[in-house]
Amino acid sequence: MFELDGKVALVTGASRGIGKALALGFAAAGAGVVLASRTTSELEGVAASVEARGGRALAISTDVADSAAVHSLVDRAVQELGRLDIVANVAGMNIREPTADVSTEHFEQIVNVNLRGTLVACQAAGRAMMAVGQGGSIINIASLTTRQGMPHRAVYGATKGAVGQLTMALAVEWGEHAIRVNAIAPGWIETPLTAPLLKDSKFREWVISRTPLGRPGTPEDLVGMAVFLASDASAFVTGQVLYVDGGWTAA
Repeated sequence: MFELDGKVALVTGASRGIGKALALGFAAAGAGVVLASRTTSELEGVAASVEARGGRALAISTDVADSAAVHSLVDRAVQELGRLDIVANVAGMNIREPTADVSTEHFEQIVNVNLRGTLVACQAAGRAMMAVGQGGSIINIASLTTRQGMPHRAVYGATKGAVGQLTMALAVEWGEHAIRVNAIAPGWIETPLTAPLLKDSKFREWVISRTPLGRPGTPEDLVGMAVFLASDASAFVTGQVLYVDGGWTAA
């Protein structure tokens, strides 16, 4: 039920952190993986790890803020691996600063990666899946800020709130094509993006005190949910934003 044998998964932001963990998880479940990121050397290392375990991997350097590059990524994935069943839109960024100081440049950088990049990847993948006619699973990455306000993260939170709405809208629109669209909303996960914050002992203690399971998460904590959403085990699940946060939003 949870097997991904014979399927192909595309993961953006796959060079490290959550993207890397999901790519390795999909490969372990039997999928061929297309790895996309701007950092070529790290990406090739992930591909080597997949292949060393007997899997099939294709690494493609891609900036998700470049719409043409995203369309090319999806086209190449289908051309070289023959199909596209799963897409995980993990690539993301944030610039933490007081909202009153956010420049137009910073606003556009965050929106172009987190929201436009996700939208364009969904569009390209959706067209590819519709052309084949066998459905598919798209997994977006939302955030605690999809539903909760946090200081110095207004633009980031706005993009992640929009990702949640995009996920639900596409699920309704594309259900007739058997394309399921869901989002995972991680809690505080130890990644390169959160490292500067979680290295601060007082902030780390605050996160732990607010998390019922008593620790920050790891990228690997998201793999089970991602494999579930990618597999036939979630065949009747779509339009959901699923929080994997150690109980943060329940506290």
